[in-house]
Amino acid sequence: MVYWHARPSEHVPTLEIRVADANADLDTVVLLAILVRGLAATLLPRVDASVPPPRIPVPSLLRAHRLAAAQGLTGMGLDPVDGLERPAVTLLDALLALARPGLDATGDTDWACAQWRRIRADGGGAARQRAVFRRHGRLSAVVDALAAATTGG
Repeated sequence: MVYWHARPSEHVPTLEIRVADANADLDTVVLLAILVRGLAATLLPRVDASVPPPRIPVPSLLRAHRLAAAQGLTGMGLDPVDGLERPAVTLLDALLALARPGLDATGDTDWACAQWRRIRADGGGAARQRAVFRRHGRLSAVVDALAAATTGG
């Protein structure tokens, strides 16, 4: 369950991101961390230059989360800046492009792009879980597949 989206850490000089804090695929977890770091490196100069961030109403954020949860990568997503619906993959392509200067600075661009291509081709975690359920017709098979993924088996 997500209680907050992001916040400064209470005990270390970092930003805690909780939008997707549970994932069975380690490479996806690392990709999320690298994207956040790339975005931070890209956007911090704007903060230092006193460029105001876009104002995103909470209802828009909640709507974006509902769309993401219901439709995943294969559906529509909500652009948090202009509020328009677009294909989720288009929004993620734009996010990767936005983070690119920060990714370039740490040498992470090629790896991040390769992971995004893999995820686009294979689908995200929800798509993998739905595929297991279609093959086996049991939720217990989904749980077994998640357990195997998290233990490397």
